[in-house]
Amino acid sequence: MRPLRLILALCFHTALFACDKASLTSLDTPMHDDLAPGGVYVVYNHGCIAGCDRVRKGDLIQTLDGTPVTTPGELEGLTDGQPHALEFLRGGTHQTVTIQAKPKSNMPPLRNVPPFWLVSAKALDQAPVWARRRMFAHASPSLMLVDIEGGIIDGRQLYGTKRFMVYWDWGDRVEEAAAVDFMQVLQKAQSDLAARGIAIMFVHASFPTSRKAPMNDSDLRAWQRRWTVREGDQPLAPIPFYRFPNATEFNQARELGMENAFTAFENLGQSPAIVLLDERGIVRWHSEGIEDPAAIGSAVADPEQATIIAAIEFALSQL
Repeated sequence: MRPLRLILALCFHTALFACDKASLTSLDTPMHDDLAPGGVYVVYNHGCIAGCDRVRKGDLIQTLDGTPVTTPGELEGLTDGQPHALEFLRGGTHQTVTIQAKPKSNMPPLRNVPPFWLVSAKALDQAPVWARRRMFAHASPSLMLVDIEGGIIDGRQLYGTKRFMVYWDWGDRVEEAAAVDFMQVLQKAQSDLAARGIAIMFVHASFPTSRKAPMNDSDLRAWQRRWTVREGDQPLAPIPFYRFPNATEFNQARELGMENAFTAFENLGQSPAIVLLDERGIVRWHSEGIEDPAAIGSAVADPEQATIIAAIEFALSQL
């Protein structure tokens, strides 16, 4: 793998640092002390035949039928319709429950949906504190996105593939400069990400504080061509661009996700936002805005590059 810090020398530089984003972290966001006991973290509870009402988001499952568990794969036997004993931790207290569950089929196109969305507590705890904003530790939120090359994708369709998502706006010059830097860094890194099975999604959206109307497909293609990275006379391959649907395109029935009423748009605060999903659709990283390189321990001096490079390095090593 090429060393990212040596290949990413880009053109746009601003001195914007992240604002105080404490308010962007929800009350149920797990921090290190919550995850330190290990086990399997319960992201979301779909319910089951019996026992699931005793389990809630944030519980750390420790054993299945007396056998210790640390990964979601070790709990796949829960859906055989037979009673199974779970031991879990909640607030440091051990609790036990008997679960009886069968696969659900009420979330198309997903099949054989288990009673819980789960993630390894150890894996979840790898994200830095500044990358634990509102969507962190949730399952893929409800959304409807338009591929500028054609087609619609929703939050459930993100399941099964690791995703590197950037939600960005061009409301002012600072936001647009950050978006340009992020796009160019991802162009440079896309082959490394693809080699790890990570799909890039560069998503144009109007954030709550946006000062400009969103671009259409033609505008986005022109923007992409204008700022694309070139090596000599040749442009690098573009990264996949998406956008939020306009009023005519939007169909609430197509705004789907892996949690019932948890939407991506309502949980975006500051552009650009980076959201990384693992192959099970769990959000393992959600950062917003630009970070101070010194504060995040980056050797890269430019704040925008330091922020996106940190996310790329996390994706390559931890996702």
